[in-house]
Amino acid sequence: MITFVITLAATFAVALAASLFLTPLVRRIAIEHGFVDRPDGRRKMQKAPVALGGGSAVLGALLIGVALLSVLWLVHDIDGIENLKPLAGLFAATVLICAVGLFDDFCEMRGRTKLFWQLIAAAIVTFAGPRIEHVSLLGGEIEIGHFGALFALFWLLASINSFNLIDGVDGLATSVGVIFSLAFGTMALMMGQELDAVIAFVLAGALLGFLRYNFAPASIYLGDAGSMIIGLVLGALALRSSTKEAATVAFAAPLAVWAIPILDSLAAVLRRKLTGRSIYTTDRGHIHHRLLTQGLTTRQAVAMISGLCVVTSLGSLAGIYFANEWIGIVTVVLVLGTLITTRLFGHVELMLLNHQLLGIGRSIVSGAGEKSSQATHRLQGSLQWEEKIWNALVESAERFNLTRIRLNLYLPHLHEDFYATWRGRAVGPATKVWRLELPLVADGMAVGYLHVTGNQDPRTASAQLASFLDFIEPLEAQILELLSIKPVPLTPPAVAAGTDEPAAPSLPQTLGHETIVVPRKVDPAFEPTRR
Repeated sequence: MITFVITLAATFAVALAASLFLTPLVRRIAIEHGFVDRPDGRRKMQKAPVALGGGSAVLGALLIGVALLSVLWLVHDIDGIENLKPLAGLFAATVLICAVGLFDDFCEMRGRTKLFWQLIAAAIVTFAGPRIEHVSLLGGEIEIGHFGALFALFWLLASINSFNLIDGVDGLATSVGVIFSLAFGTMALMMGQELDAVIAFVLAGALLGFLRYNFAPASIYLGDAGSMIIGLVLGALALRSSTKEAATVAFAAPLAVWAIPILDSLAAVLRRKLTGRSIYTTDRGHIHHRLLTQGLTTRQAVAMISGLCVVTSLGSLAGIYFANEWIGIVTVVLVLGTLITTRLFGHVELMLLNHQLLGIGRSIVSGAGEKSSQATHRLQGSLQWEEKIWNALVESAERFNLTRIRLNLYLPHLHEDFYATWRGRAVGPATKVWRLELPLVADGMAVGYLHVTGNQDPRTASAQLASFLDFIEPLEAQILELLSIKPVPLTPPAVAAGTDEPAAPSLPQTLGHETIVVPRKVDPAFEPTRR
């Protein structure tokens, strides 16, 4: 026991010291070579460029701690070295994911490409690690057999991307990573998984040393490399440390610990899909962004989210200690319920989902006789988009024989995000319709888009479209007018990593558009136009 405590303390201290030494070194190298995150006035609103590459410092400290662990384990327990073999795959995958993250930080690879490499890294961990054949949840046991590998792959991908998404303000992903590392390290000790406990505490030491330079205002960022390393290692440790017996994972415990990042990730996917955006689209609807728009500073937002993660982690550990998984589940329900009912986070996404489900239900019940329906959602901001823009569009539906309108306005630098949809009853065959997509651009930046679908009249289609485009022109001027009167808060909350006081947003000066009309069926009397 004394030997184990010495090993635990020594590896934690070495990882901490290595991180404190490597982080400023990596920061200096990154700045000298221009490997920095530059403010763009839209998404990256820190005052000055901030060094990237923090993930490599965390990886270096982690590997140094693990190297010391291997030596101590070999000296004190020669048979225990066999237990290190499954971890070889984990650290090989960690090195790979770090390289992918650094390349992404430098070149901004496509979302699908990054997902492919995440899948490769997760596969290495899955097939090098122990098998999972049973999942224990709330007193019941589910046999998954050969699907255990798919289960592990899905969990690892989810854990990687949840940390990738939550890494939006200074020190948040690092702070949550420290909390989760300590939670899973304690969980592993309670489950008798001593080796996994040491690995978790080594990661905690590496992240704690990095947090010294990453806490607001940060002088170096984790980048995708760092956030994905944290997600991958913690995801693997969550599975290993919650193993009750051979090939059986008690899944309620890691789910409870991970509740806040899971909620944030699910909300992001719902928000983007239900508003017609790609799931790879970045936005300012994450939990930390919502707290910042409520008036909290970066440090206060990080402290609040970290506190919530501490609560869910303690609930999970209490459930293990008292052999009652319901303790962890009830704790999570109370935390998430509080966030949603107080409208701090999750309420908007719930309303979007409710509208979607109600629309499907009405379509099934009413069928072809369904009347027109509409919904507007102010995701962020206070400008009068509905009164000044949306109502005029809906009122034009009968005049231009429209069947569907969808408006997406997204201005993160002004904290404005508005989504609205209207659907009427289609008349005639589905092939006899036209569709128009109108991107909206202000001051060289995309601020949203308008999708319109209408019934096609072969005799007057071109004239109808030209008339509709003429109608749109004054609406575009109205958008510009709304943007020009957007108030700038006297004490604006921090909205991005790197600062507690972002510069005042610049207002757009010009508005342009490009229109592409694409008919579903080519008709001799219909000529697609491009303006």
